[in-house]
Amino acid sequence: MIKFYYGTMGAGKTTELIKTYDIYKRKHLSPVVIKPIIDTREGNFDGWGTTQSRITKESVPAFYYKDIQNITKFSKQNTALLIDEAQFCSKKDVEFICNYADDNNITVLAYGLKTDVNGNLFEGAEKWLALSDINVELENLCQVKDCTNKAILHKRYINGKPDKSKQSVVIDGVDKVTYLSVCRKHWRD
Repeated sequence: MIKFYYGTMGAGKTTELIKTYDIYKRKHLSPVVIKPIIDTREGNFDGWGTTQSRITKESVPAFYYKDIQNITKFSKQNTALLIDEAQFCSKKDVEFICNYADDNNITVLAYGLKTDVNGNLFEGAEKWLALSDINVELENLCQVKDCTNKAILHKRYINGKPDKSKQSVVIDGVDKVTYLSVCRKHWRD
């Protein structure tokens, strides 16, 4: 089974992943969490590191990969593959994971954003939405004061100022990068 959980930042995607990881562990099963190496917010990992919920501050071990083909080393001993930041997977990565899971009877639970700050589907999210058996939206409210509309998009700020660059991905580095989950109306503003 392939399941894709998606939502805006702050919707609880990694919190849901950690909860699922805990459920598998309590049943004495062997889940493994993997994550694309592009995500450096928890540190610069190549191999084993951690992934952390920004909501609960809980963390679990995660394998940071450069090449998705490396997941084959987890297949025989693991009952589930949990993928954090799944929007950063390429289309070929998603196809490989789905084929590999089908051929080896592995459950895959992917967690990620649907769209970038420009309102475009991430390449990985588009393929997850197309190939997953089940797609689950984790809903969030617009973070603009006094708005209770559903958040479906993001605004990015660099050093506290709106980012006008239109880059799809900006990872926190020298500059302080923050995001606001917003409804369509406040995204347009």
